[in-house]
Amino acid sequence: MRVSCQSCMGLMAVVGAAAPIAQGGASSNSDLQAEVAQLRAEVAQLKAGAGENWLTDQRAQEIRGLVEDVLADADTRSSLLQTGMTAGWDKHPFLASSDGNFKLEIQGQLQVRFVYANRDNSGDDDNRWGFENRRTKLKFAGHIVNPDWYYKVTGAFSKSSGDFGLEDAYIGYKMGNGWKLQMGQFKGPWLREELVSSSKQLAVERSLVNEEFSQGFQQGIQIAYQSDQFGFKAMYHDGLQSENSQWLVEDVEFAASARVEFLAAGDWKQFGDFTSFRGNEFGALIGAALTYELDEYGTGDPNAVDADGNPAPIPNNAEETRWGLTVDCGLEFNGANLYGALIYFNRDDDASDARDQLAFVIQGGLFFTDDWEGFVRYEYGDYDTASVEDLSLVTVGGNRYWAEHNLKWSTDLGYGLNEVASPWSSGSTGWQHDALDQDGQIVFRTQMQLLF
Repeated sequence: MRVSCQSCMGLMAVVGAAAPIAQGGASSNSDLQAEVAQLRAEVAQLKAGAGENWLTDQRAQEIRGLVEDVLADADTRSSLLQTGMTAGWDKHPFLASSDGNFKLEIQGQLQVRFVYANRDNSGDDDNRWGFENRRTKLKFAGHIVNPDWYYKVTGAFSKSSGDFGLEDAYIGYKMGNGWKLQMGQFKGPWLREELVSSSKQLAVERSLVNEEFSQGFQQGIQIAYQSDQFGFKAMYHDGLQSENSQWLVEDVEFAASARVEFLAAGDWKQFGDFTSFRGNEFGALIGAALTYELDEYGTGDPNAVDADGNPAPIPNNAEETRWGLTVDCGLEFNGANLYGALIYFNRDDDASDARDQLAFVIQGGLFFTDDWEGFVRYEYGDYDTASVEDLSLVTVGGNRYWAEHNLKWSTDLGYGLNEVASPWSSGSTGWQHDALDQDGQIVFRTQMQLLF
């Protein structure tokens, strides 16, 4: 054990002072014992002081070593940051460069659904029910080179086979002043109900009207413009629902779609869904769109039949034309919402007379609390074919939100006022085709959704 020089000198001074007492013999034995006890106490105090100094030195050395380790770790982390990698959470997990020129967001969507359906005289089991993973998607989006060059790739697992299929796959460029150019596979500018994500619908599923006339995913090139109140998109493409097709596949000779929107009140972001949470400002969006297709020359079908099932061979050089027009309006009222869309669609080929099809959808929702929302929807469709009953059905239901659309539970009940004929039915929505002249089909759906 080390002691300081001052401690040694103190010990010597005490011993020196005690020596004359011991040599003189003038003090009694008890006095000597008292002196010895005092000396021992003072020596112990001096030793304790020396020990505290030693411990203080040791602590100082330990602290120095700790500081050196922290500084070395900070240097290591600083060198990693200099490589340009950052990571974190901004609505979605992401990886990015420190200069902001490269970014990758990882997103996902899960929809787990239970469906019960009842039909009369179906010729099969009139009552069917079960669970399905309606949608399971992985999405990768971001920008490269700089924020003006953006991209998105979406893959979805099939609800029946589990196969992984391609949905969105596009590259875009922001040209400035509100203009964008986009090329690849995505949903073109036609029906707004289809343009709003499946994760941000009001009901459990989109309407049967949308399923029949939907654009789906299309391949092509699109020019878009958006200002504070006006939006415009025009796309040249391979036809409605032309996803994952090669260029040499017979499809259409020409196909194009265009959509215009006027934002009368509110902001664009609030119309990314069909609901209006409490606290949202009033908003109004009016839209209109036009789509046109001309079949490719040489796509006739000698075995074709007309809408009534009668033979109607289509010449090999038939060029069927299809065009449609839609107008829609969305309103938001700080906890309430209203949406309506009217669709006209014309089909004309060489085998039958033109069909003028008309359909509309109207729906609205209201929040009863901050987290619970009720809604109702009615849809109607005229297929303009004698053998196809007009579509007429109503759906009511509700949503429970925990983190807006990121975590919500949706439930609805639908009732067919008319027969749901084959052209209108869709297994993806839960609605099956009814037997002839049978109405009153019931479909109950409940679904949990998670977005990340």
